[in-house]
Order: sequence, then structure tokens, then C-alpha cells
Amino acid sequence: MQRNEETTAKKRKITFRFYVLIFFVGLLFTITLWDAYYNGSRPFDKEIASNLILVMGTLFSVAAGLFTWSLESRKGILEKEVEWRTKDLNEKNKELVRKNEEVENFIHIISHDLKAPIVSIQGFASIIKSELGAALNGSTLEYFTRIQANAQQMNTLILDLLEFSRVGRIEDEKESVDMNSLVDEILGELKPELIKKNVNIQSPKDLPHVIGSRKRLNQVFTNLITNAVKYMGPNPNPVVEIGSSKNGSMMATLWVKDNGIGIKKEYQNKLFQIFQRIPNQLKVEGTGIGLSIVKKIVEFNGGKVWVESDEGKGSQFFLSWPTVDSKVASKPELIRLSA
Repeated sequence: MQRNEETTAKKRKITFRFYVLIFFVGLLFTITLWDAYYNGSRPFDKEIASNLILVMGTLFSVAAGLFTWSLESRKGILEKEVEWRTKDLNEKNKELVRKNEEVENFIHIISHDLKAPIVSIQGFASIIKSELGAALNGSTLEYFTRIQANAQQMNTLILDLLEFSRVGRIEDEKESVDMNSLVDEILGELKPELIKKNVNIQSPKDLPHVIGSRKRLNQVFTNLITNAVKYMGPNPNPVVEIGSSKNGSMMATLWVKDNGIGIKKEYQNKLFQIFQRIPNQLKVEGTGIGLSIVKKIVEFNGGKVWVESDEGKGSQFFLSWPTVDSKVASKPELIRLSA
């Protein structure tokens, strides 16, 4: 079928060129005959020229008509093809939107259905632990602690799934967000953990103002900074750098960089896939959804996210984001958090 369409298209192209050729040859020939008629010295020349002009005029009119018809036909065919392709594209887009909604609704419903029994397990476990008191010891206490830990892990997973399903469906109104104040707010919330691990934060004095939901931006940077701290490893001088640079007039590139354990090249493409956790020597708790949420939030706001890393040399997570007034970040200022 595709071959037939290509053959038909070639025929139309040839026909179109044939009429153009007739049109211009006829026009040239007619002009030549008119010249012979007015400038000819013999009556015979004028008589022949007069007859030929009549014939060529007729042919020229026919060619012009055919030429016009060819243009109109081609225009109609192209309009129908555009209409058909537009309709097909709209149908595919609607189908894609419908499937995405089904997946998100499925996650939302399943997460809610799973949450109820987990909450019950946690509640009854607390009651049992309280009632047994000192009688709960040895291996029994260890098993009971594992039950509670797994229930908590499952609850965290469900909450992350719910949050993943909300991105793009439930959004706050976009506003101008000062990234300096937002980063200060996040660092204040993470201060106990940063002090505990003696992490130095390098932050620029002038991050850009961006357009977006403050809540979503908080999620993105909290996740990236927390991950940087989690995967620092046994580094005696842990450093996390937060910075930005211009990326055109409407976008800014922001990043979170660490000097932690890094990521192998073969795993970097899987980082932002849901439930993907990169194997490493550290036993870090998590659900494997955090970076998927980051990616979804960033792409929903018209940006993109990527990572550059070498094993043992740390990682740098980049994201592009629409700005209000993009400014190049100044030289990082060393901030040491202390008690």
C-alpha cells in the first residue's frame, strides 16, 4: 500500500511538471508568433502567424486551464492528507492521554487500597508491643522489629507511589520562586542530618528566580540533596555543591554536585526509572521512586534532568527549568553548618 501511494505521488509530480512545461513553452511560442505577425514583411507570414496565434492561443488557454486544475487538485489532495494526518495524530494523542490516565488512576487506587491494611498492621503492632512490654525479647523482639520496619517501608513506598501519581494531575498554581530562599529553607530542614555527617554545603549567593510550584521545587531539591548526603560514603570531607548557570533566555540549568561514591556508567540511564535502585556497597534505605518523581516534575514543567558521574568521584545532577530572570550564579560561598 505504501508503494502504491509513493507511485501515485510520483505520477502527480510528473503531471504537475508537464503542465508547467506546456504553459511556458506555449507562452514563449505565442510571443514569438506575435512578433512574427507584427514584424513580418510578407503577407503570407502574417496570415500563417495569425492562424498559428489562434491555435496557440487556444492551446495556451487549455494548458492554463489544465495547469490551474492541476494546482487545485493537488491543493485538495494535500489538504485532505493534512486533515487525515491531523485526525490520526489527534486520535493517537487522545489514546495516549487515556492510557496515561488509566496508569495514574491505577497507581492512585492501588496505593489507597494498600495503605489501609498497612496502617492497621502498624497500629496493631504498636498495641501488641505495648501490651507485651518486657516479655517481648530475644529473637521474638528482633522478628517483631523487622515486621514494624517492613510495614514502615511499605507505607513509605505507598506514599511515594501516591506522590508519583499526583505529579501532573494535582498541581499548585505556578509562581515566581526565589531559589535562594528555597534552598535556605531546605538546608534548614536538613540541618540535623547535615551536621551529623559533617557535610559542607557550597551554595551560590545568587541563584535564579524560576517559574513553578514552590512545593514541587522543594521536592526536587530535597530529594537531590538528600541523595547526595545518603550516597556520600566514608568520605572524611563530604561536600555538596548547589549551583546554576544560564541556559538561554528562558531556561536556567541548576545542579547538585557531591563528592560521594559516584555511579557506574552502565547504571546512569536507569537512575530515573521507577523502582530502579543502583547496586552499591552502601546499605541505603529507599523505595527507588524519588528520582522518578524528580524526572516527572521537571519534565512536566518543560525541563529535563540528567546526571554526570564517575564511580568513586562523586555525581552531579543537572536540571533545566524555566526562569523569571536567569542569572549566572556567582562564586560558591562555603557554608559550614554547626550545632
